[in-house]
Amino acid sequence: MKEFKIPSYLRVTVVLTLVNLAIMVIRNIYVGEHYFGFLRSNLFIGSFPTIIIAWVIDVYHERMSKLLFWLAVALWVLFYPNAPYMISDLIHNAQSPADQKYPDLIKYDTLIIFSFAMLSVFIGFLSLKVIFRILVEKYGRRFAQVFITITIVLSCLGFYMGRELLSAIKLGNGYLYSWEIFLEPGEIIKIVWHALYPPQDHVPAYLMMLLFGVIQYMLLIMFKDVNDVENITNISEDGERVPGAVMSGKEGVSTSLN
Repeated sequence: MKEFKIPSYLRVTVVLTLVNLAIMVIRNIYVGEHYFGFLRSNLFIGSFPTIIIAWVIDVYHERMSKLLFWLAVALWVLFYPNAPYMISDLIHNAQSPADQKYPDLIKYDTLIIFSFAMLSVFIGFLSLKVIFRILVEKYGRRFAQVFITITIVLSCLGFYMGRELLSAIKLGNGYLYSWEIFLEPGEIIKIVWHALYPPQDHVPAYLMMLLFGVIQYMLLIMFKDVNDVENITNISEDGERVPGAVMSGKEGVSTSLN
């Protein structure tokens, strides 16, 4: 029987999550309130399914039928926007009641929100690289690049829905979640259609989505360039430069998106 092994990207995700949760607990104990509890909810309900779905696909895609594979990938696409979406949680900075009592706390709360947001972005990009690698293996690099580009474009729509459009179902914070398409697809499509058409009447919405897409693309470039710098050369024990090995396969997920 093949030994089950948890990939390094999941272990790193769990460690970083525990660190962030510990910081949040210390903060809440100190100030005596739990205003930023929504950060935990957004992380576990929104972002974590993204990496879990990607991991399941990573483990079982060779045994999946084509239909099941693409259903799983479609589910990942629906959840992916929730990961970079947490960038917008920075708008909640200085909104905690404790910030009025302890003005200096705003600096710490800003760092905590930023840390959770970047963890969520990290989780999303990890899942994106996992899916990209699988698509490269199954369908080739060009197909994978096109699919990931479409996913990022759709995530811009998901971001706009979650931050600006009110849901008829009134779940969570009252705004639309991308996965609500499973509950009332007709209603969701109607709400989104009226919010975006005709385009000339909704220019701010398109500008918001464009900016969100540009930010994601810039962050992906930054992540890629860090990997490239690390993999250019390694230094041997005697100080000599040796070629760096680029990770690939299930243990490493640094496959280039370019």
